[in-house]
Amino acid sequence: MYRERQLSYKEGRANIVTEADMAAEKEIIGLLQHEYPDHNILSEESPRIANGSQYTWVIDPMDGTNNYAYGIPHFSVALALVDDEEVLLGVTYDPVRKEVFAADRGGVARLNGQPIAVAERTSVEHAFIGCDMGYEPEAGARVLDIVRATWPRMAGLRVMGSAVLGLAYVACGRLDGYIHPSLYPWDLAGGILLVQEAGGVVTGWEGEPVGISSKRVVAGSKAIQPQLLGLVRGEYQPGLESA
Repeated sequence: MYRERQLSYKEGRANIVTEADMAAEKEIIGLLQHEYPDHNILSEESPRIANGSQYTWVIDPMDGTNNYAYGIPHFSVALALVDDEEVLLGVTYDPVRKEVFAADRGGVARLNGQPIAVAERTSVEHAFIGCDMGYEPEAGARVLDIVRATWPRMAGLRVMGSAVLGLAYVACGRLDGYIHPSLYPWDLAGGILLVQEAGGVVTGWEGEPVGISSKRVVAGSKAIQPQLLGLVRGEYQPGLESA
């Protein structure tokens, strides 16, 4: 049953934080400081903890806060270990579905311990694509333009409300691609590694390499990524070439 949450606003009417965000963050930081007292910590809701280490834990205590606040059961916790810009470990936890997505550098991406891989579809016309608008109006409008130019010449489009789960769903093949115009390190760090170790790619909107500080991101399989990049550049519309 939906229960109204206590909300605070960070920037604008859509960027909110709840008591659950703060409680989860406190627990995660406490655990990390106990186990890895010399490591740095970068978390969404608190000031950076800098200890001069080469290693930084990047935390999103709740990605999809708006979904949670309005009673939509689609949100997650994200944790990544980073050496400078290189992600060494990424974990995404969906507490509603009890799903743990995890990957380490040079290893295998897994969901609840079982190996996962990106989808094998090769055409946007048969693809299921996820997207989000973020909190910057102009950037969000660009995503809506992409949707308008694309729909309905593909299998489906979903606004996720959680970038972390959007990337995890690409990694396990539930989505063929995911597009976001304005991310933060805690949204992105673990997801980059999940997609890569599942056999996919994550790039910027111009096809450039991404790091944890990147903003505009496209994720998908190696086969479908060129078409996804064409969508965000306005150079490709699915179905028109065979119309």
